[in-house]
Amino acid sequence: MNSQDTEQKISHQSLGVQTAKPTRVRTAITVVTFLSIVIAYLDRGNLSVASTTIMKEHGWNAEQWGSILSAFFVGYLILQIPAGWLADKIGGKRVLAAGVGWWSIFTGLTPVVGSLSGLWFVRALMGVGEAVTFPAETAIASRWVPLKERARSQAWNLSGMALSLAVSVPISAWIISKFGWPSVFYISAVIGLLWVIFWLVFGKDYPSQHKWVNAEELALIEQGRSEKKSSQADWRAVAKAGPVWALAINYFFQNYSWYLYLTWLPGYLVMARHFSILKMGIYGMLPYLGGFVAANLAGNISDKLIPRVGVTKARKYIMYAAFGGSAIFLYLGAIAGSGGMAVLWISLAVSFLTMNFSSFWALPIDLGPKNAGLISGLMNTFGTIAGIIAPILTGFIVTTTGSWVYALSVAVGLSVVGIIVCALFVTGEQVVD
Repeated sequence: MNSQDTEQKISHQSLGVQTAKPTRVRTAITVVTFLSIVIAYLDRGNLSVASTTIMKEHGWNAEQWGSILSAFFVGYLILQIPAGWLADKIGGKRVLAAGVGWWSIFTGLTPVVGSLSGLWFVRALMGVGEAVTFPAETAIASRWVPLKERARSQAWNLSGMALSLAVSVPISAWIISKFGWPSVFYISAVIGLLWVIFWLVFGKDYPSQHKWVNAEELALIEQGRSEKKSSQADWRAVAKAGPVWALAINYFFQNYSWYLYLTWLPGYLVMARHFSILKMGIYGMLPYLGGFVAANLAGNISDKLIPRVGVTKARKYIMYAAFGGSAIFLYLGAIAGSGGMAVLWISLAVSFLTMNFSSFWALPIDLGPKNAGLISGLMNTFGTIAGIIAPILTGFIVTTTGSWVYALSVAVGLSVVGIIVCALFVTGEQVVD
């Protein structure tokens, strides 16, 4: 039905001579979904920024706090695959709106609970809502973004994570120091609910449904798409595709480092490098500013490489650089003699790591455009398992050994494994539908 809508819209607008340029509604859709990711990471990162304040208030140690940081990912894990399947089936608009609304409510409830178990439960339920974000966004991108714009579009969306953390870390630190930590969560909840209202009015699942899209933009979006007519959300075909599993496994190695930074970097700067809350807020933004620039740069490079080297090499070259740079600079940060040098090296490590997001989140669309939500949900399930393990294992190692070097070295080793998996098993060729 939706392909017919597209053909009819193009046909009706093509009766006369067409001189209009393609509209840019797809860009606006990408910007709005980008903002949902900014809000998602604002809500995720707030707890990490407030970590030392809350730990001190309740007398919790690093190992106990590691369990709280992991609670989000337990809830996050539950809906990854179902959310991807549902987004492919009914469209990402409603799925994304429901997710943002859900997690915003539980963000606002975070300061209400005072016990370790209560906070764990609220964070887990918040994770359930955020689980839909990336599968739904990828399903939307698969319908709105032309082939030649996939990596840069996904890089822009995923760079919202880094930009959000770069902006929210210093602002949240300032709000906490001035008004107390609960206020951060109340403000974030209101921002999320306002976004939901706007998205329900503006967003559409298909370009053909949007009144502002002209025939030229529809034709541009359809360029290079597969002509195969298999059914959508084919989980059996996805489950049988080896490259899909290789991508998912490798995302575990990617996200172990990413979630280590997300959950423990503020605490590391305060506990290991003895920064104040405000100083941590200022220096803690630098890695993510670098990541925002690097992610978008990598997306543009990857798309431009496709005509020269093909999709597979274009995606893999970025992944080699990202994993390699992350491993080298994180190790240098771990052994750095001063807090300033640690921030410098870790900023470079985070910047290189975020380059990976352009490849990882373009590849589900490359592997199976009609099943992009489902593939990305499976991939993000493995990434979420890393999110459960990284905070707990890091807290356990620090509490047991007293060494942050040992804790950070785990991420270094997994980045090296990521290079090997990428070289042997990852491909950008379409394998589903």
